[in-house]
Amino acid sequence: MKKLTPKQEKFANLYVELGNASEAYRQAYDVTTTNIDTIKAKASKLLAMDYISTTVEILRKETSKQHGIDREFIINGLLEIISDVDYTFKLGKDKTLSKEDSKAFYRIMQQTKNTDKLRALETLAKMLGLNEPEKIEHNHTIKTHDTKWG
Repeated sequence: MKKLTPKQEKFANLYVELGNASEAYRQAYDVTTTNIDTIKAKASKLLAMDYISTTVEILRKETSKQHGIDREFIINGLLEIISDVDYTFKLGKDKTLSKEDSKAFYRIMQQTKNTDKLRALETLAKMLGLNEPEKIEHNHTIKTHDTKWG
């Protein structure tokens, strides 16, 4: 594999750290006045280079391993969020709560939102490849008119 220049290496590290190719490019190449479209294009060009994209992938795997984050960890965390939201709303419907339990419920409710569950479900669906494109059948009739050209 081709050796990266110091700036390319810095770009790869910053990209993994920041998750933003344009900002990684800006910082790695000390860019201050370049047009945003130019920055995006140059960052994209760097990421398209095999040896840089391979380095980024290696760095991501190292970071993931270092922090103990893998696919299973993420899926379990997302499932926990979904479960917590479901539990909270179920608890909210319980009319037999004691005063103490009711207070606990409202504390939990402040931290739990429907949008948390929605985001978790969307992320899981994307991770597991469940977001298949919707198939729409189109039936079109094209009418033609006879015209004389002359």
